[in-house]
Amino acid sequence: MTGSGALIAKDFRSDRQRTVYQWFLSFAEHGALPSRADFDPADFPNVLSHLVLVDVEEAPRRYRVRLVGTAVVDATGRDGTGDYYDQNDGTADATERAAALVESRKPSFETGLPMLWSPKDYKIYSVLSLPMSSDGRNVDMIMYCLDFE
Repeated sequence: MTGSGALIAKDFRSDRQRTVYQWFLSFAEHGALPSRADFDPADFPNVLSHLVLVDVEEAPRRYRVRLVGTAVVDATGRDGTGDYYDQNDGTADATERAAALVESRKPSFETGLPMLWSPKDYKIYSVLSLPMSSDGRNVDMIMYCLDFE
C-alpha cells in the first residue's frame, strides 16, 4: 500500500502506527501539516522507540536524520542520527520515499518491505511516513513510524 489512496488505520501493522496516524489526521482535518512543535513526546511513550525524524533541507534537497528511536537502532544495528541519506550506501529507497512525500505532502504506508540488511532475525518491516511542516505548508521534516516482523 502506498500514499496514492486513502490510508486505512486497520491496514497498519501496529497500534503505534495507528496512534501516530490519528494524531496526524487531527491536523489534516484543519488543512495544515503538523510541526515538530505539535508533537509532544510525553503523549506517545509507547511509540517513541519506533520513530525516526528526518529533516528536509532545500537548495540542494538533502535528508538528514535527526532522531532514531531505540527499537529502530536495535532492529537495524546502527544509529544513523546526524547522517545524510546521500552519505550512506543503500539509501536509494529511503531517498525516493522521502522525495515522494515532500512533493505530495501526503502520508504513505508501505508494508512487506524486506529487511535483508538487519543483523536481527526480522524478515520484513512496515513504515508509516508522515510529512511535517514548521509553516503548516512546506514539508521540512518527515516522521517515520516503523514496525518490524
